[in-house]
Amino acid sequence: MKKTLSYILTAVIVLTSVFCIPFSSQAATYEPDRTIYAEAYMLINLDDDSYPVVAQKNIDERLYPASLTKIVTAMVVINNVKDFQAKTKMSQSAFDATLGTGAQVAGIEVGQELTIDELLYLTMVHSACDACQILAEYVSGDSNTFVAEMNKYVQSLGCKDTHFVNCDGLHSDDHYTTARDMATITLDALKNQNFVKYSTAKEVKFGNLVLGHTNLMLSPGYVTYYYEYAQGIKTGSTEQAEYCLVTKATKDGYNYLAVVLKSPRQKINGQSYETKCSFVDAKSLFEWAFDSLKYSTLVKQNEVLNEITVEDGKDADSVQLVAKEDVNVIVPSGLDKSGIIIEPVEKPELLKAPVTKGQEVCKANIIYGGDVIAQTDLVAAEDVELSTFLKVINAIKSFFATTAVKIILIIFVAAVLVYVFMVINNQNKKKKRRAKKQIDSQKSNNNPDDFLPPPQRRD
Repeated sequence: MKKTLSYILTAVIVLTSVFCIPFSSQAATYEPDRTIYAEAYMLINLDDDSYPVVAQKNIDERLYPASLTKIVTAMVVINNVKDFQAKTKMSQSAFDATLGTGAQVAGIEVGQELTIDELLYLTMVHSACDACQILAEYVSGDSNTFVAEMNKYVQSLGCKDTHFVNCDGLHSDDHYTTARDMATITLDALKNQNFVKYSTAKEVKFGNLVLGHTNLMLSPGYVTYYYEYAQGIKTGSTEQAEYCLVTKATKDGYNYLAVVLKSPRQKINGQSYETKCSFVDAKSLFEWAFDSLKYSTLVKQNEVLNEITVEDGKDADSVQLVAKEDVNVIVPSGLDKSGIIIEPVEKPELLKAPVTKGQEVCKANIIYGGDVIAQTDLVAAEDVELSTFLKVINAIKSFFATTAVKIILIIFVAAVLVYVFMVINNQNKKKKRRAKKQIDSQKSNNNPDDFLPPPQRRD
């Protein structure tokens, strides 16, 4: 019983881990043709529901997220608050939480009242740690309880390498994530229109101040970083985390999400000043993708890709397998389609008639350069009717081909042979007995007086 339960739990865990990953593990990744300084990164195509990863590095390495943490903070608030115009005040405990830490704050004073809406804008646009503390207390009563909700949220998404100890991203050795997990979290968050609104706003008004988004890719004044196609989301930096960024970009109908972790601040390209490389990395990834990757139809609907034997088919002993639909995949624009390999997955040995046109048979991997870059369904190209005569003949053949029947036939034949042998043997014995009786009978009927003496010679 314990073994059975263990197997069931293992299966559940495996299935859960599989279905919680939002991006395709089948997609091929490519090497950007420019320098990326980050320790870990992911570039994800948002135009496909499988979220294919087109470029990556060290995506499962645990690193510090810094203020990328606030993506989760905002989502826990959004998921638990119904009225975003509700007001709350800065408490002394919330104020003290960031005091003397060097954290970025909006300068909210104790007793100052703000709406949840204002606090979310300050959290996502200005990365205000004091706003996070107020929100945590409003939702959960205290920061520790709120952080527990944060961890519960990311675990529900299948994130196994993320753990938080605070709601603002200040450094702690036990506060970590990975590029893969941050992508999972952000992809979930982007499904929420409120999150999109707060995370992509270019600026927020607070009192007499207009605070710009911390993502400097949105600001034309930062020539090195500015990228006109970029859209907000979140930045983060601490001494230990270095520079982190999650941002998206849209151009010519293509949409990408970039996750950059632990990018340095250093002099690059012969510059005399230090550059925050997280912005440069994201910009480089976007430019490379928009310039080099394009959607291409690798397989067309009804294109013949394979063939399969049909049993009991009328006027047909096989049927062609075709692609169920067009397969459009984002690939390098110079991809040589002649190098594509189509490989069926778990293809059955045969199909039994009748076969219906469009009947799904199996899947097929589309392979390029040794990588599976897509998958398609293979379906029957046409109908194949059932031949009753062939079905009967094949049924008889199948019946006599089974091991059990073969054994029975062997036993039967052996029994017949034994029986024949015994019959013949018995007949032979009877013949011998009859012959013996005849001989014995003749001996008993013979009298010596019946024999005449030989004739005497006459002189």
